[in-house]
Order: sequence, then C-alpha cells, then structure tokens
Amino acid sequence: ADLCPGGAVGLLREGARAEERLGVHPETGQPVFVKTGRYGPYVQLGEGDGDGKPKRASLLKGMQPQTLDLETAVRLLSLPREVGRDPSTGETVEAHVGRYGQYVKRGKETRSLPPDMSSLDVTLDQALALLAQPKRGRSAGRAKAEPLRTFDASPTTGKPIELRDGRYGPYVTDGETNASLPRDVEPEDVTH
Repeated sequence: ADLCPGGAVGLLREGARAEERLGVHPETGQPVFVKTGRYGPYVQLGEGDGDGKPKRASLLKGMQPQTLDLETAVRLLSLPREVGRDPSTGETVEAHVGRYGQYVKRGKETRSLPPDMSSLDVTLDQALALLAQPKRGRSAGRAKAEPLRTFDASPTTGKPIELRDGRYGPYVTDGETNASLPRDVEPEDVTH
C-alpha cells in the first residue's frame, strides 16, 4: 500500500509512543509500558528480562493508547479477575478478555459481556444474571429453516432429499451431501 507523508509522520509518532512508560505498578514496583504490537495496542508489566515473558494485556475495544493512564493499565493487567463466588454453588466467578471479546466464567460456563459492560467493572450480580441466561451460540435465536420442498429418499443415504434456501442461494441436500442449484435453474423447476 502507498503511504503519504502525513501517514508516515503518524506512524513515526505512534512508533515513538510504542514503548512509552506509563509509570510503576503500585504492588510490584515494576514499570508499566503501553506498546503497540502486531495485534494492536497492549500494556506490559516489567521489562521482560530474566525468567520468562512479561505479563501483557490487550487494550479493550474503544480504548486508545494515547489516553491510557496508569490506573487503567494496572486494572487491565489484573485480568482475569475474580468477581466473587456464586452463593448457590460456591464456584469462583471470573471476568476475562479473550480472543472473541470480554466474558464471565464460572467453572466451564461462560457468557459474553454485552457492549455496555466491561470485564474491569462487571459486578457479581451482573455476572450471575448473565450466567443464568441460556448460552447463545452462533446460531442462537435462529431456528433451522424449514425446507422449501421435500422429495423422495435418496438412493445413497435413504434420507429424503430437501430443497433449501441457504446462505449462498438455493441448494439440495440428502443430509450428507449438498449441491448448489445452477444459476439458470429456478427452485420451482427442480424435480427428484
């Protein structure tokens, strides 16, 4: 991609801030940095010298490295954090940030946080309310659509062949194999 002079200056400024020290962690005494990496901005605890990698935490959606303060950076480094204990089960409830966003966890149960909640300040009551809701998968709230038409059983699978309207257009399926309709064939014209 082409880079204009203004864009280059912006990148140089961002690069200069890429290793900015925000201050000293109040509990560990280690320096806290805000950095920009391959996957975006993050905060880092310590220099990373000696035994192992330093602790890192990505900035949450909407956070800008230019306006990040030490207090928020320390809170990010505290994730995952214990929100409390579920009074009915005694299990620990935690707030996390993961690959697909912010969520709460109790045992193996997880629920995504809505956009108006943050892992930094979600309360136990809010977390328990979310965990009490049914889990929503990618297809949650979407009932499987009824087939447009159903034909006799497939000689291969013994299951009825169905004509369905899919994400990429109409197709037929025998429950194992899917076949898209050619563009010049209308769904109404399909026969067994």
